[in-house]
Amino acid sequence: MKLKAALLVALAVGCCTLSAWSQLYQIPLERGMTEAIERSLSSTDTTVHTAFKPFHANEFIRNSVPRFRTNDRRYFNQPEVKWAKEHLLEVREDGLTLFVDAVLDWNIGRDLGDTSAWQDSVTIYNNTRGIALYGDIDNVVSFHSTVFENQTQLPLWLYQATDSLAVIPGQGRFKPFKSNARDFNFASGVISIRAADWMQVHIGYGRHFIGHGYRSMLLSDVASNYPYLRLNFETKNKKLRYTTINAEMLRLERLPLGEVPESLFKKKGFAAHYLSWIPHPRIELGLYEATIFQRWDSTGTQPYPWQYFQPLPGINTAMYGLDSMQNNIVGADLKVKISNRAYAYGQYVIDAAGANNSGFQAGLSMHDILFPRMNLRLEYNEGGIGLFSSSNSLQSYTHFNQALAHPLGTNFKEYIVVLQHGYKRFWSEWKGVYQLHDPGIKGNVFNETAYISSATAQYGKTMLSDLRFGYLINPTSNMQAILGWSWRDREDESGHLLSSLYYLQFSVTLFNKYYDF
Repeated sequence: MKLKAALLVALAVGCCTLSAWSQLYQIPLERGMTEAIERSLSSTDTTVHTAFKPFHANEFIRNSVPRFRTNDRRYFNQPEVKWAKEHLLEVREDGLTLFVDAVLDWNIGRDLGDTSAWQDSVTIYNNTRGIALYGDIDNVVSFHSTVFENQTQLPLWLYQATDSLAVIPGQGRFKPFKSNARDFNFASGVISIRAADWMQVHIGYGRHFIGHGYRSMLLSDVASNYPYLRLNFETKNKKLRYTTINAEMLRLERLPLGEVPESLFKKKGFAAHYLSWIPHPRIELGLYEATIFQRWDSTGTQPYPWQYFQPLPGINTAMYGLDSMQNNIVGADLKVKISNRAYAYGQYVIDAAGANNSGFQAGLSMHDILFPRMNLRLEYNEGGIGLFSSSNSLQSYTHFNQALAHPLGTNFKEYIVVLQHGYKRFWSEWKGVYQLHDPGIKGNVFNETAYISSATAQYGKTMLSDLRFGYLINPTSNMQAILGWSWRDREDESGHLLSSLYYLQFSVTLFNKYYDF
């Protein structure tokens, strides 16, 4: 009780009248969960903002989402209830709610498309062990934390990509393990505070996603986690929601070595403003502004400028413009509900003067199209030469050597088709992706010459197909068993590389892995 009282006093002064609010804990930013929630909120008479993710538990009714339902008619004994319906540990008493789950991601596979000596000498696998914690105190303060330990052996093309990026995509830096495997840690966490009925405060280490598509051209969960402060403001009628993010990003380039044994990495500031408006239940419109602030020059690391902290949208772009050293990104997001079972969506983004320094997205999502829980997504994404890059490579729209929006970074065209079907706890998904991307300097978001808008694109092509069959063992923890096949065919000036990976997976899935690039 003393600990709970101390937390409430320290984190939520003035919130004593808020006990009627529902739980605020964060839903994992995992695509199966977020898409299921968004579909449940997409009827033409609902007024709910769905572009900014992750969602929180108070934004939807859990039993209205088929993926989360555990009310099977058959009888479960107590061990089966814990295995198939509940969190590993659940505490609900005296205003405190606490959930704990073991996090596992075990898979093993074989790449039959790789004819090199690599496939003959390694076993492709992943071994992840960790813990996830969710909590809520008097419906005022909520928290979520995960910690993983990982060892993985990757297919040849992905192993080479990690060498080039110096990170495991979306999961951070690694160290060698045994002969050709990787060893790395992964952690995330957030404390959420309902400071008033119109304001939320989130202090965390994690990622965000803005949009309604498979990709985002504004801000995505492609890159690694980052420390952030996020503030949400919402009007009483729920039609306007304003979000600000202040975060610290890294470029994996060392500072000059000082007195410490290992030099730190160069930092850059990230400030984003997103205004979402629902003028009609069928329409959701969002305006986005983000600024990458310069934190390092030849004189060393610089403090944050005051503009980094100002919360008003449009001010940074008005002050600096689109072509300054402080790299500004502006964009828009649109969702239009065609019916209760279909919506169209799109995005537009620009980060410098000139048509080539822009990008857009257009998509259509339909659910229950022929049978209940049969869903179809069609999407197109395009980024011009120089999009998200900068005349100073340290100021590119990136973090931990990966793009903050689309994983291809700059100079690309992409077509995506996703077909899903679910029946009770069984599900299947097929995803097809066709990409055109320049493998040279004009397609490298870190290269300063990619910023030159007069350059000509030289596209290489990538075709990807991913087919998965799964069984959702526990909807509460998102434990599932999956049998899958992932096919990748890449051809460019450097040659031709084929991968055809068959795999078996058992996992508690809490975040997305973007290996489709």
